[in-house]
Amino acid sequence: MLVRVDRSRLHPHFLASWLALSETKEYIESFNAGGSRRAITKGHIERFEVPLPPFAVQEAIGSLAAVINRRVESLRQTNATLEAIAQALFKSWFVDFDPVRAKADGREPEGMDAATAALFPSEFEASELGLIPRGWTIARLDEHVEAERGLSYKGAGLADQESGLPMHNLNSVLEGGGYKYAGIKFYKGDFKERHIAQAGDVVVANTEQGHHHRLIGFPAIVPRKFQRGLFSHHLYRVRIRDDSPITRHWIYRALMAPRVRDQIAGCANGSTVNMLKPAGLQIPRFVLPPGPLCEKFEGLAVALHDRMETNVDLADSLAALRDTLLPRLISGKLRLPEAEKLIEEAVA
Repeated sequence: MLVRVDRSRLHPHFLASWLALSETKEYIESFNAGGSRRAITKGHIERFEVPLPPFAVQEAIGSLAAVINRRVESLRQTNATLEAIAQALFKSWFVDFDPVRAKADGREPEGMDAATAALFPSEFEASELGLIPRGWTIARLDEHVEAERGLSYKGAGLADQESGLPMHNLNSVLEGGGYKYAGIKFYKGDFKERHIAQAGDVVVANTEQGHHHRLIGFPAIVPRKFQRGLFSHHLYRVRIRDDSPITRHWIYRALMAPRVRDQIAGCANGSTVNMLKPAGLQIPRFVLPPGPLCEKFEGLAVALHDRMETNVDLADSLAALRDTLLPRLISGKLRLPEAEKLIEEAVA
């Protein structure tokens, strides 16, 4: 619904800040039009009881919240850029083979030092998957990774954050790949050691409603903030075999590469719910680069990933600060200068 305010009495940025508060969301959810589908009506919105400090105070509060919101959005945009860099680097090195093409043409590969360039061959050779860099090989996924299905949990075991272990689930994977922080659940029921997921583990969605392949088969990396947790039966945990030269971030990116991804999706089937068979993480074939090159990519990818996780943690801290300060400002328990100082220190 579109809400327009009387700007002589209510500042729109203040209203937006109040609506974003967790306690406001709980208040709004207490209104319900009834029936099987939860909804609020125009009449409900008109009955919302909004706190109204003096207009100048509203404007100041709205401005403070806007500062934090802009910083949070900036961090998210930075992460989108870092993710694009990691994707582009993997594609250039291991899908398009740009450095090999450059050397085959007698040119120096762009964007790398001589030591890194030396890790790439200068010619191609024929393979069952077409032309590949000379010396690289064709391999199957199950030769290099092991996949384990997660815990088939009971709803009665779901818990709050204080009493349960983090449990990564289908809602923890973004469509197109990546970790979805908002999807985490917590569980206090029985489980086995094989259902443990550690920070840095790669998990793969094995279920999807419908057959659009927007989620099924896509991977995520368990964030460092969840050092030890569980993963549900809607995920596979993928770990690299001890004798494999590939690395964590290499396989994470490879699972999203079109050639591998198409093979994985081809192993999914089902009527209403699409399911990924174990074969989806066993039979796909891929072009295997030498170990030193995987290690070189790993170092660059880890640096990008660590910065993204730091940005997520900072954005969460800023959002928590906003949600802590705003109710106190609105109630008058906190003065504006004190809040401004806290925000300046946080966004510096």
